Amino acid sequence: MRILITGADGFIGRHLVKALQDLHHSIICHTLNDGDISNPETLKKYSDIDHIFHLAARTFVPDSFEHPYDFFHTNYLGTVNVLEFCRNHSCSLTFMSTYVYGQAQYLPVDEKHPIVGLTPYHQSKIAGEELCEFYNRQFGVKVTILRPFNVYGQGQSSQFLIPEILRQILDPAIKEVQVMDLEPKRDYIFINDLIDAMILTMNSKKPIAIYNVGSGTSKSVEEVILDIQSVTGIYKPYCSLGKSRKTEVSDCIADISAIKSDFRFTPRFTLITGIAEMFSDNLKNQK
Repeated sequence: MRILITGADGFIGRHLVKALQDLHHSIICHTLNDGDISNPETLKKYSDIDHIFHLAARTFVPDSFEHPYDFFHTNYLGTVNVLEFCRNHSCSLTFMSTYVYGQAQYLPVDEKHPIVGLTPYHQSKIAGEELCEFYNRQFGVKVTILRPFNVYGQGQSSQFLIPEILRQILDPAIKEVQVMDLEPKRDYIFINDLIDAMILTMNSKKPIAIYNVGSGTSKSVEEVILDIQSVTGIYKPYCSLGKSRKTEVSDCIADISAIKSDFRFTPRFTLITGIAEMFSDNLKNQK
């Protein structure tokens, strides 16, 4: 297949590009250097595309409160442009959404759970999902929407929890690991498992579908620290700074029965084995 990936140089995009190349697909990578995804002219240079993975977006949640306009502008208009391209070129789309459920009313959380825009970022993704549903309903654009829970893996920015904890544990100058809060629990999905799920969506038989992507289990920040210490063999004291986000979710577990049923998707990595992959990659990079 001839596949266009927007946001191809991002954390998820880089892994997706490699995986699709290994499968011998023809890949066209679009990055910010190729044009602003919110500009209607940006995608006009492309043709003969069979499928699009739309990853280009502003994604760092804390920044969305400081720059909400930028998040809505890029994430909403970028999605409109991609959907217009799909409409005009009769290609299918995988839209990368996010966890949009807010404080869970029940666990595990399935795709029918009420959605909540806790932050400008999450609201922009909800708006993107609504656009996808509209273009499917009115123009017949075939769309699969993925809602990944907490993604982690090698090459992820230390702005995110697991690589930041790993960085602190591996840095001999740091004597105590510090995190904002030890208690929040998250469902962590390793990047390789997410990529597996994304690739499966290219063969979706449904005109539109929404799927959670997670591990089906959750762990607290404290448990993450203990797992990283176990993998690395480096044990340090740790503490909470006693800071919690105003939109903090106490626990979330993904119900992944839908994607299991439709694609026979099962995560291959536990948190321990995913962290071990990250640690091994870190050791290779130091050589």
